[in-house]
Amino acid sequence: MNKFIKNCLVITLGIIVVLFLLDGLYTNVYKSTFTRNKTQHILSLKTGSKLDYVFLGSSRVENFIMPTVIKDITKKEALNLGTQGAKLDDMNIFLRLLIYRKVKIKRLFVQVDYVYNFESSSDIVRSQALPYIRSNTIIKDYMKKVDSNYFKNYYIPFYRYASNDYRLGFREFFASLINKKSKIDFNDGFVPLLGSINEGEEGIGNLPKTIIKTNKSLSEIDSLCIANNIKVTYYCAPFCSGLVSNNYLSKLKTKLPNFKDFSQVIKADSLFQNCGHLNKEGALVFTRHIIKAFDL
Repeated sequence: MNKFIKNCLVITLGIIVVLFLLDGLYTNVYKSTFTRNKTQHILSLKTGSKLDYVFLGSSRVENFIMPTVIKDITKKEALNLGTQGAKLDDMNIFLRLLIYRKVKIKRLFVQVDYVYNFESSSDIVRSQALPYIRSNTIIKDYMKKVDSNYFKNYYIPFYRYASNDYRLGFREFFASLINKKSKIDFNDGFVPLLGSINEGEEGIGNLPKTIIKTNKSLSEIDSLCIANNIKVTYYCAPFCSGLVSNNYLSKLKTKLPNFKDFSQVIKADSLFQNCGHLNKEGALVFTRHIIKAFDL
């Protein structure tokens, strides 16, 4: 019996040691290899670097704003930090990390639409931040607030990687280990969409009928911009002609005095891949519109 207990303890100890070793290995690889997501890119920015324009938002920024076009026309530096599925809480942490890196931002543009009604974060940004949960105080505080598994991710070795295998598991670890570059140019951040809506098959986009009283994350973004002398502008990117607005954007404008509604500035549905996303040609048209509208 004593031998059995001893063997169990040895096996348990061995498993714990292996988990600690794997945790350390994965963490070091993610922190020291080529940038493969936008959280990593922000943390890789040179301390004190300067950006004229930064765009925050979901895929309705990532697939809409072309920084290379902005630079060609205005000769100013722009960065697209739009991320698939991002909510305002994710934009909040991105801004905090930029400030943490002491990046000087002249103007900040935040894309806001129905995401105003969400006060949660996205799985994508949350998983991107997990490798830094113990080394970055901004991310640690962020995780305490948004991650229901914070204590497990922070204290149990390798749990954060095992429980997020679909984003941080062996496949992504190996790609990072061999320094496989992402298809995204993170110095730009734009991701093009191809194809277009077929006539009569565009689908209908519906905005919410009601709007929440306040969004805490957006209020925090406002406060951060004031404290760090960053000029912030909120705007809504285009939707297709089939949009059913339910007067939502008018309600949103009452919440955000400097809000710009561009929801219907793109008239041709052929410039959309689907009702909520422009294709590459549409992104070019919209980027040029942004340059003129904001006098960049």
